[in-house]
Amino acid sequence: MSDDSNKNSDDWKWPAAFRGSILSALIAKHLSYIGFADRRAYAILTINSFLVPISLGGVNTPDFLPSIVIAMFTALLSILFAIISLLPKKYIKKDDSFHYLLHFSSIQEYDEDTYVREMAEALSNTSEIGRHVAHDLYRMSTMILGRKFYWLKWSFFTFLSGYSIAIGFILVTLIPGLSINF
Repeated sequence: MSDDSNKNSDDWKWPAAFRGSILSALIAKHLSYIGFADRRAYAILTINSFLVPISLGGVNTPDFLPSIVIAMFTALLSILFAIISLLPKKYIKKDDSFHYLLHFSSIQEYDEDTYVREMAEALSNTSEIGRHVAHDLYRMSTMILGRKFYWLKWSFFTFLSGYSIAIGFILVTLIPGLSINF
């Protein structure tokens, strides 16, 4: 056999390997985004866990009370939004025509033998496993990442705007002759 015939007989393997590496890279990228969003949500929770007690230290100062109320209210909202972004999301079945085999919440719908049988069938058919990966990527993007970044955006916005307004009130209070009365 010549080297050319060996080369041609292996050509069919490269498109499959290429598709596999692309899908693997996409899944890794999505998982990286999920980790990124979760780390940011934990950062907001950590920052608020330090700033809330510090803010409460000024409750005895009546001039700072409006600032403290604003800071506490927006901190609690920011914490709520960060927690919502961290909650795991379960896939919702659109219909019974397609069985999702790759997400943890879908796997829980099967008994072990049925899942192993259906997964083996999907793995033996490259177009079928490709459909499962494509569905998983789509749902990871729309149901998990979209939701996480939506709530994370609101958590950051609430955090930054709340503390900015609170600091503004403190600065107005510190300027002689100005005061804010509620």
